[in-house]
Amino acid sequence: MFQEYESFLQDSTFKYVGCKLSDLQLTQFSHFGDLLLDWNQRVNLTRITDPHEVILKHFIDSMILSKFISGVSFLDLGTGAGFPGVPIKILRPELEIVLMDSLKKRLNFLDLILKTLNLEGIYTFHARAEDFGRKAQYRGYFDTVSSRAVARLPVLLEYALPVLKINGLFLALKASQVDNELAESKKALNILGGAVESVEYFNFGEGAEHRAVVVIRKVEETPLQYPRQAGTPIKDPLCYFKVNKC
Repeated sequence: MFQEYESFLQDSTFKYVGCKLSDLQLTQFSHFGDLLLDWNQRVNLTRITDPHEVILKHFIDSMILSKFISGVSFLDLGTGAGFPGVPIKILRPELEIVLMDSLKKRLNFLDLILKTLNLEGIYTFHARAEDFGRKAQYRGYFDTVSSRAVARLPVLLEYALPVLKINGLFLALKASQVDNELAESKKALNILGGAVESVEYFNFGEGAEHRAVVVIRKVEETPLQYPRQAGTPIKDPLCYFKVNKC
């Protein structure tokens, strides 16, 4: 099915990302899209099933992060159906990528994707974000961490900053109305050792959600008590407001 939309994918990638995809990359995206919609009939992977929307709201929305990626080691935190990690790997095959998620069914799907697309240097990891952040081998390991549609920014910071290197980047994909989450995140940034470097806004055309990429640099070591035990960051987020959730 997605083979019929390769010209739209190629044009959209060049327009929004500034890259021209090779024949191999187009084929990989086509196989990825076909398998995504096939598996989605049995496993809840995405509510987006129109091929045009999958291309804009999943593929392009993921690849836009390539403009900001630092270094070679990349963590997709709460990858879900493989976004943004798999499109980024197709676009930037030199990157070493870990796809982390707490749901094994999604990772089973992604293991098939990685094998079918013959992608090397990309791995799945089954864990909760809080547990992953306390693993010694990944503490301060990644050059870039990204996440989309997982949690509000103060919570994401507690998941992401512990596994970033000093001077590494956390890229949070958010809706364009991100100002409230940035205000909520001042305390978390101060405690966890992060600083907002920029907020970049994108519009992928009519019918696509306006997007913002929050670029946060890790400037200090994160205290060892973070992330806290599973469930605590969401129940008691590191923000200034005395509410149950930020």
